[in-house]
Amino acid sequence: MQLTENIKNCNGCGACDVACKARCVKITETEDGRREPVIDERGCNKCNACRLYCPLFNPVDLPEFTDWYEFNEEYYKRDMPPVYRQTMRSAKTGQHTEFVGTLCQIAALQSLMGNRLRPNLVVYPMICTEETREKYGCRDCAFY
Repeated sequence: MQLTENIKNCNGCGACDVACKARCVKITETEDGRREPVIDERGCNKCNACRLYCPLFNPVDLPEFTDWYEFNEEYYKRDMPPVYRQTMRSAKTGQHTEFVGTLCQIAALQSLMGNRLRPNLVVYPMICTEETREKYGCRDCAFY
């Protein structure tokens, strides 16, 4: 599977988990605190949605942000797939919706939304420092 061949580049954003209709991709935390997908190859139908929605394999055009918010571990360590689903549902109905996340999480949400953020969705980017990226095992960040 293409996703597992490229797992070394994963930042653990969770877009692949949401994209997988067969529900055979799950984001897990490794012993050293990194997040990465675990794929149940037996259930995989090789649709490649996991790869199609991965913002590392299919980069998105992030908006330019003027305001940045302090990194918050509580927000970073969330179980992101349910957060993405709820955010997309809320934004799709036209409700005022807010999302706080790192650039990789924002890129994942944007990818899952078809590479566009709705006007009723307000995004608050958290800045990752070299220290936080190192602490959480983020690999070479493609978004900074």
